[in-house]
Amino acid sequence: MPLGDAMALGCALAWAIAVTAFRQIASAPPLTVNFFKNTVGLILLVFTMLLGGVGVDTERQAADWVRLVASGFLGLTVADTLFLWGIQRVDGAVIAAADCAYAPTVVLLSALVLGEPLSLGVLLGTPLVVAGLFWASQPEKRTPSRVEPIGLLGVLGGVVLTAVGVIIAKPALERSNLIEATTLRLASGALPIAMVEIFGQRKAWARLAGLLAPRTGIRLLVGSVFGTYLSMLLWLGGMKYTSASRAAILNQMGAVFLLVISRLIGEKIPLRKWLGAGIAVLGALCVIASRE
Repeated sequence: MPLGDAMALGCALAWAIAVTAFRQIASAPPLTVNFFKNTVGLILLVFTMLLGGVGVDTERQAADWVRLVASGFLGLTVADTLFLWGIQRVDGAVIAAADCAYAPTVVLLSALVLGEPLSLGVLLGTPLVVAGLFWASQPEKRTPSRVEPIGLLGVLGGVVLTAVGVIIAKPALERSNLIEATTLRLASGALPIAMVEIFGQRKAWARLAGLLAPRTGIRLLVGSVFGTYLSMLLWLGGMKYTSASRAAILNQMGAVFLLVISRLIGEKIPLRKWLGAGIAVLGALCVIASRE
């Protein structure tokens, strides 16, 4: 399997593990969790740079600095805030369905903005993945989903801006060291969130200390390591070493991995969700089998 494809799938698995951990501390303040996971991820990335002898690229073109900083700010500060704000106003099925917008947005932008050719596998795989995940995300009981239009716009805005952010970074990633570029991008997005959390919120440190009780703290740390450090390295690595469209489709396999992990920890998964996941996997196989 090509390196870019493997990293994109690895990102999906890492994110599924992180989501499982974060779901177990769902009552925690989202901005505080975001602040903690970004801080842990940034510390680990800096430590990885030091261990690997990777320095800051002082010869990087000015345009690439702008791309990475803008991508971090748009994708982490703005998109994450919109997403976290939106998910408090809609239910899980709506969130899962809205998340399906990520892959087609990246596929469209990669063709229009980056000029990437769309392979037959991408053209076949994209609708299969989106349809499968959309079907798997629907609630079992025929009860109305909780949808506040403003909340749905927040979730969709977060998903779409995440896609826009990574498209902005793609050209700079191809000319940069992966670890250094990931660190710069995360720092650019994490710093504004940290400033708001530390200086703009009362009792921020008290809320953070409350999350560090042994059981909650371990889950938070696992989610941070897998959800920020590993998944971001693998996510941007997939974008760097393969086309943005291929990476985006394979990234969405996180929903399938999440179903498997949920079943392994004892949750009951309805047959319809497995069928939807199977359709999504078929779409991913179409992408993997196709050539660039």
